Amino acid sequence: MSKNFSLKNFQNQLTHRLQAASKLPANSSRLGFKVSGQNWMVNLADINEVLPVPATIPVPGAKRWFRGVANIRGNLYAVSDLGDFLSGKPTSDSGHNRLLLAHTKFGVNAALLVEQTTGLKHLAQLTPDKKDSQWPFAAQHFKDTDGQSWVEIQMATLLSYAPFMAAEA
Repeated sequence: MSKNFSLKNFQNQLTHRLQAASKLPANSSRLGFKVSGQNWMVNLADINEVLPVPATIPVPGAKRWFRGVANIRGNLYAVSDLGDFLSGKPTSDSGHNRLLLAHTKFGVNAALLVEQTTGLKHLAQLTPDKKDSQWPFAAQHFKDTDGQSWVEIQMATLLSYAPFMAAEA
């Protein structure tokens, strides 16, 4: 008997895990994700939701990394391809792609397109790395127990970063 994959069940499980993790001490967990083959993570308090990529309507006259707008439960979200913004290479469309919706506390309906999410990362299991970053919104670098590098994104800084806000071509 083949095992069927239910996207709805997956979303519900992920939502429950994110809600449970958000009840942990504020600085203990981050959501890991991949962008341009690199490992990134974001504070759970900085995102509202993670969801599969819905239909996106392109906006004429916008930079390539600005994918357009998406209607998410009756609200329009600006969808930005974070990988394309960071590296200049568009994120390949895949069933693993996700949108990270910025928390409403930032006052913008912003959605970040990422290659895939990789699960929760606990800061207690990571070692700070004294690496410098070219991005002002890269809060801190870490190494995990497997020696993989992780960069924590500071959502507030990204959403106020002038080059990110200038989506017009």
